[in-house]
Amino acid sequence: MVGLLAQTNATIREAERRHREQRADRDRLRRPVALIDRMLQDLEELNLRGHKRVPLAFEPRLQRLLELLGPASPAVASELEDLKVKIGISKLMDALFSIQETLFRERHAASFELDGDDLIFAA
Repeated sequence: MVGLLAQTNATIREAERRHREQRADRDRLRRPVALIDRMLQDLEELNLRGHKRVPLAFEPRLQRLLELLGPASPAVASELEDLKVKIGISKLMDALFSIQETLFRERHAASFELDGDDLIFAA
């Protein structure tokens, strides 16, 4: 009886550990995605107002995004060089969309497959 109880406790502890790790992974990916969403919205507003270049005021936000991304995966690394101010707004937006897509792919790796440029969600 004690053996079964100990085994059950060990199973519960292992499930709790896996749950904590999964939640930490989701949070690790959620923060940069939320920051990218806010930046894209602000860049779109600047673009609609006729601005052509990313203002210097974006530099702290881009720095924060780099901190949140941490060591970049090779898929994101090529886009990081476009995370800077004083470039065209559309160029930064393209880089942010690409990074966000990579993060979504990482976050939902088992949930979807890429078919060309379209996302097809698995049933």
